Amino acid sequence: MKKIILFLWFSFAFSIGICAQNNDIRRIVDEIQTKYVPDQRVLEYNIDIKQQDNTPTLTGVVSDVQVYQELINSLKTASVPFVDSIRVLPDKKAIGEKCWAFVPLSVINISNKPLFSAEIVSQTLMGTPIKLLDKSRGGWTQIQTPDGYIGWTNTDLDGITEQQRKAYNAKEKLIVTAHNAVVYEKGNKKSAVVSDVVMGNLLALEGKYGDAEFCAVSLPDGRKGFISTAETLPFTVWKKGIHLSGDNLIHLGKEFTGLPYFWGGTSARGMDCSGFTKTLYYMHGIILPRDASQQYRCGTEIDTSNGFGNLQKGDLLFFGRKNENDPGNPAIIHVAMYIGNNQFIHSSNTVRISSFDPQSPNFDEYNLKRFIGAKRILGVPVNGYWSIFEHEWYK
Repeated sequence: MKKIILFLWFSFAFSIGICAQNNDIRRIVDEIQTKYVPDQRVLEYNIDIKQQDNTPTLTGVVSDVQVYQELINSLKTASVPFVDSIRVLPDKKAIGEKCWAFVPLSVINISNKPLFSAEIVSQTLMGTPIKLLDKSRGGWTQIQTPDGYIGWTNTDLDGITEQQRKAYNAKEKLIVTAHNAVVYEKGNKKSAVVSDVVMGNLLALEGKYGDAEFCAVSLPDGRKGFISTAETLPFTVWKKGIHLSGDNLIHLGKEFTGLPYFWGGTSARGMDCSGFTKTLYYMHGIILPRDASQQYRCGTEIDTSNGFGNLQKGDLLFFGRKNENDPGNPAIIHVAMYIGNNQFIHSSNTVRISSFDPQSPNFDEYNLKRFIGAKRILGVPVNGYWSIFEHEWYK
């Protein structure tokens, strides 16, 4: 009887010890997440603790090697025993050494899970450099876009090395400036279609860009063809011609009037609210973060406590729910762009213009009631966004 009691007591004590170890590990894992991973849309951090041979084993994935190292160092400092089975992304076993790619199609969808039934959370455009992070058993690829956004695509991607990425970036490029265009097999519109393209797509120029009706191009996957010269600009010419102003942003925004709202959309085929503002700024050389709540952390805050008199054309307007417990962290669920005279343009059902003025025929009472605040991008220090011309992935 005494042996049974001792056995039970030791078993109980051993279990208590294991629970304590696991609790210590979980506390450290959570502390690292709170400190270094405020947004899992741009940094994958999923850590599980399993028991293996009476030792806690850490499994899961981390997409930042520095965050991973902070976690491991913190666990070692705490002197808790553990087995490290964490995968650091990019996972070379799944992806190989070629951890880069260029988007080969006019637009590819990005989902939050590697499933056809999963939610489409974003898109990215042809010619965009992307990082390959992981592979699923079903053949989906986890990718990261230049704005940091992480998701899954079922598009076939040809992996390349960092050296190959830099070599392709060094090629002379064209940017598509028309809302929609076509790359043809030959230099006439009666020839076979090679691919559709949309505004913002980047193509490699083959040969000279001049007064001819068509110019020769190649796509990131090696396909070649011809595109109407009038629907493109050389990337360097486009760069020199950019005048980032409120009026120019508004002019482009109005070109999309009536375009249907598309959840996850960031292209001229259809956009959600943040995809719309992202596209307007992208076509002026600025890469904004993907979602409205992320864009809210950009730029400089503008005081709207006494109305909208301080706003300027091009300012971003944010809508959602106030957080009484944490006023600095509201729930942002919609974004628009201010166009002057108490009016704003946004993608809501369609791209349209609404007004804060109750006397206006396009008065938007719903969005006035849920207005949170405004941020300025133009003419203020860079904060939370990137220039496409300075972004390391485009070099």
